[in-house]
Order: sequence, then structure tokens, then C-alpha cells
Amino acid sequence: MRQQDFEDIIPECCRIGFASIDQYDIDERAKIETFLPEVKTIIVVAHHIRHSLEWVWFNFQADGSGETCPADLHAKLTVEKIRNKLDRKGFKGIIPPYPGPCGLMFKTLAIKTGLGQLGDNYLFMNTDWGPWIHLRVVLTNAQIDFEKTESRRACNHCGNCIEACLSGAIMESDFDGIKCRDSMRAIKKSLINKPYNYECEVCLRACPVGEKPKEVTVSYVQQ
Repeated sequence: MRQQDFEDIIPECCRIGFASIDQYDIDERAKIETFLPEVKTIIVVAHHIRHSLEWVWFNFQADGSGETCPADLHAKLTVEKIRNKLDRKGFKGIIPPYPGPCGLMFKTLAIKTGLGQLGDNYLFMNTDWGPWIHLRVVLTNAQIDFEKTESRRACNHCGNCIEACLSGAIMESDFDGIKCRDSMRAIKKSLINKPYNYECEVCLRACPVGEKPKEVTVSYVQQ
């Protein structure tokens, strides 16, 4: 199969990237092969977030938890179309579950495709969309011919996200995921009568790369 075989099913708000299993190190390969031992190609779909409402988590059933967001529903539909096309060609396509832990970090898988890089905020970002990206992945035993691309530098290391982070989770050369998670949980608890969970966007909105999407208005319990 070729990269061009998938162009007709990728919506305008998304991009598709490809990487060979040989591009990953031994540990990464071992994790990937737990889903599909004969995997040859990793396919990543990057969806551009244009409104913060796309990243609001609603309480209805998803693959790995009882929550999902509109951005993931959209990206999941796209990777399902990719899997269906692979199936029609006689190949396997495995979609790792999300949300919830599955053993794979979509961000690190996506880096090898050339779609973008990790910023200092530990978010996946590219030069056009900044950090406003939602990722989904398909693993396949199909050998896909694709054009290898190198991602352009996205993060300019301005330090805005480090300064803006409410929890101090972002540091000059490190990221504390536990601090970030605990801060997120505190924000969710403080929301007033909301049927959804709002994620913190402080570090994203501090980033000068990419156009900032329209923001969700929320109300908080006064502390």
C-alpha cells in the first residue's frame, strides 16, 4: 500500500503520518508488538483542535474509561476508516485503546512520523497548530510506502509555559506528570454544576505557536 491510498479518508482538520517499526528503539518496539507482533507500520492521525470544547471530557462510555471528548470521537472515526481500508486490502489494523493507559505514548510514536515534536510543555506540537493537537494511532502489518519527513522545530523554548504553569509541573528540562495530574483533578472538583470535565489549558494558551482556539467559559467554586 502507499501513503496516497489514505488521502481520501483524512478530513481537512487532520493530518496523517507514517513510521516504520524499524524507526523505534528496542523498548518501544516491544511495547508496540504486544498489540500486533507482526506490525510493520505505525500510522498516526493528528487532529487540529479549533475550539476548546473539543477537549472537554463528557461522562459517557469510551474505549478505556467512562469519559471521552469530541476531539477523540472525531479522531477515532478517522482511524476506524483507516482500519477498514486496511481490512479491505487484506491487512490487519489495530487501534490501541484510548483514553486510559494502554502502554503506548501516542506522543512519542508520533514524533517518528514527522508530524511534530514534544515542546517544553511536554505536549505534542507542530509549527502550524502549536500544541492544539489530538492524536490517535493505528498499528498495521501492511508495508506502506511513504515519504519520510523531518518535522520542523515547533517549540521555541520561550519559557512562557514554565512561567504560566499553575502547579509548577513544567520545568526547564523536566516535567512532573503527578503535579500536573493533581492540578487537573483540583480544577475538576472546583467546577460548579458542570456535566463535563474541563482540562487545564494554561500552558497551551501561554504558548505563542499556533492560533489559540475559542475558549470554554467555566465557573468555579470560590475558595
